[in-house]
Amino acid sequence: MPRSIDWLPTGFEAFRDKQDVYFAMVVANKVAWGIPDAAIAPLLVLQAEFIGLYNIIKDKKNRTSAKVGLFHDCRKRFAKAWRLFHKEWVAFNSAISRDDMIILVGKDYDPSHTPRGKITGFPYMNLKALGGGNIEVRAQVEKDATRPSMHPLADGVECRYILVPKGEMAPGGHTDAKETVVSRKSIFKIKCGDQNAGESFWGFFRWVNLTTPDNSGEWTQALKVVLS
Repeated sequence: MPRSIDWLPTGFEAFRDKQDVYFAMVVANKVAWGIPDAAIAPLLVLQAEFIGLYNIIKDKKNRTSAKVGLFHDCRKRFAKAWRLFHKEWVAFNSAISRDDMIILVGKDYDPSHTPRGKITGFPYMNLKALGGGNIEVRAQVEKDATRPSMHPLADGVECRYILVPKGEMAPGGHTDAKETVVSRKSIFKIKCGDQNAGESFWGFFRWVNLTTPDNSGEWTQALKVVLS
């Protein structure tokens, strides 16, 4: 099945129809696909703005040039935000079936992705207790880099962690840590709950390839931060 050159339609009516189907599916399946409300909400705001302006400008007898200009501006903002959302939450989401992906993107779409090689090495991590049982996590490719970064072959950062009460032994390895968090961003928070303040968070991190887990990177050594 050939890959579509561009999955987002350029025609106004086709664009309107696709966003109806796309976001209805995303909202209906957000839990199963692991997409948070916070990621969807800005797109739904733009969707409502787009539909409102579309309904105005399609009436050729009563529309104004000002309204048409607003519509074109809205469509550009909507399309840009939609593409970013798709890249981050949909395109490489292993929880979405091939059949659903074809509906989301189009009948010409081939969801198989360009093969990526084995990720070598591990992320350099900075952990900071924020209070309330929350931890700020920053990952970077280079140890002495000045800002967080994502490995070019990775879909995200995977963390396996365990909370250990004061005085108890640290975990022996990542297999002892049963809690799992995956972030597609190099800066993210892990919420452990304020009821666990004072316990030690022990985490293991790696660059992860979500479509081909065997190509994921190495685990870091155990990293510790005391929850506050």
